Amino acid sequence: MTSSASPAGRWSLYGDVPWLLLLGGVRACPSFLEAPFIAGWSFLIFLAAGKQRRSVLGNLKSLLPDHPLRHRLWWAWRAFYQFARAAVDGIRFQQGADVLSWEIVGLDHFQKASSQDRPVILCTAHMGSYDAAAACFAGKMGRHFFAVRLPERNPRLQQLREEGIRRLEGGAYTVLYNSNESVLAVELLRALHRREWVALQADRAPVGLAVLKIPDQGKTWLLPKGPFVLSAATGALCLPAFVQRQGHRHYRITFHAPLQADRTDGGREAAAIRLAHDWTALLSKVICQRPDQWLVFEPAFAVP
Repeated sequence: MTSSASPAGRWSLYGDVPWLLLLGGVRACPSFLEAPFIAGWSFLIFLAAGKQRRSVLGNLKSLLPDHPLRHRLWWAWRAFYQFARAAVDGIRFQQGADVLSWEIVGLDHFQKASSQDRPVILCTAHMGSYDAAAACFAGKMGRHFFAVRLPERNPRLQQLREEGIRRLEGGAYTVLYNSNESVLAVELLRALHRREWVALQADRAPVGLAVLKIPDQGKTWLLPKGPFVLSAATGALCLPAFVQRQGHRHYRITFHAPLQADRTDGGREAAAIRLAHDWTALLSKVICQRPDQWLVFEPAFAVP
């Protein structure tokens, strides 16, 4: 039995017990008490999760070195709070409640990508509610796509996640789990060769995945290599799409101008690296505008 499946592991941040407690709390909590419930819950997690808290602060220091510590502490706390709000909104959405409102910005970029006879990789980041945004995108934009996500470390929590996602999918999109990187790469290559769309989070490289190190103004990003190599190999457009929480159960999906791997000089590897540089330039700009919206709780940069 793995540590994540052990009784102690069930109570960890990656276990199923905290999620079950959150599910029960959301279902039992009157709507007028939801905000203080979320604030209290996220504050307790912020205090208890020392490793994750330090990672968020380290990421913010790399991105915003000139800002004082008190600002970074505030944004770090807000990141935990935004994560809790997005989690609760996702639960409400999975329960079938039509409670979330959405706005779309940069629709012309989406339409430009749709009008071309090319595969498309939706490059996104850990912001907002990934699953709720996928369901919204598929429903409102009318395009089927494959959404890639990592399986949970705890098998009990993975089962809970799968049950919730099945209620959202409804055939509008398909979830692929990155449990085996080489097998997933083959599936994605086939999908892109069929001119399908694929959604990938490209802002951090989880442990065990191939890493691309991208220098950027005194820091080095640790990015998943897959999205950029796939684009270079298939000629797929990379359509940046960011989901941000704007207020009470209100979210914004922002599309940016498509990026593409230029293979005219240096082959696929060089094209993937250039594409990653273009992506990090945009990603840094988006995160720095709203640092509390970036929900990454592991180191995203190489240690100097």
